Amino acid sequence: MVVFVGEEESSLAYARNLIQTGERVGITVEIDALARNASAAEVRARLDLLRREDRTHGVMLQQPLPAHLSIREIADAIPQHKDVDGANPTNQGHLAFGSGAEFVPATPAAVMLLLERSPHWPLRGRRATMIGRSIVVGAPVAMLMLAQDATVAVLHKESASLQPYVRLSEVVVVATGVPGLIRGEDLMPGATVIDVGTTFVHGELKGDVDFESAVAVAGAITPVPGGVGPVTNVALLRNVVKAAERPVNAG
Repeated sequence: MVVFVGEEESSLAYARNLIQTGERVGITVEIDALARNASAAEVRARLDLLRREDRTHGVMLQQPLPAHLSIREIADAIPQHKDVDGANPTNQGHLAFGSGAEFVPATPAAVMLLLERSPHWPLRGRRATMIGRSIVVGAPVAMLMLAQDATVAVLHKESASLQPYVRLSEVVVVATGVPGLIRGEDLMPGATVIDVGTTFVHGELKGDVDFESAVAVAGAITPVPGGVGPVTNVALLRNVVKAAERPVNAG
């Protein structure tokens, strides 16, 4: 079940794609829509209802949330053992401590699946830069790369500069929501570039990387659309299967 607050366009596109992917593999994905002005208490109540609903094996709170809602006020209400996007603080804590999170967040898991198939895998000893520090993508990806023994720099909107970090990195992951932030001239030749950005610009979905200039420099690069998004769907549905197979009395 995808709990959806409001009508954010790129999030709706993601949810529609997730429904279609679920249909292809035999998993029913439903959207539980709440009004854009829903309160934190209303969202928490809906999540608690889904916690007690036996027919629902996986629960995901779609982000980003409307500006008046804080994920920090709500995340602990996501049912821990149905938390297929790994947003509950308990699951995030296990991830941070490297102690076996029950569910790895779907988008960070997708980034790692793509990196496993890149020219720079394994990451041990590699220089990597994560641009963006959100608890949804940036921070978990940085932790997952660290767990693979990469040397990781984390950059964000308060960083004085993206350079020289990006140009020195063999692996660059970008998740800022700033279309075209990274161009080919910013990159080390041959770098692996994972673009997590999804922003609608004049009705067209754009990534955080200027693909046309970057593809001429990168050794491997993901496009937008068609890159991280489809793999994220697979990673999320893999977590749904894991949750469905979980023994009833476990935990």
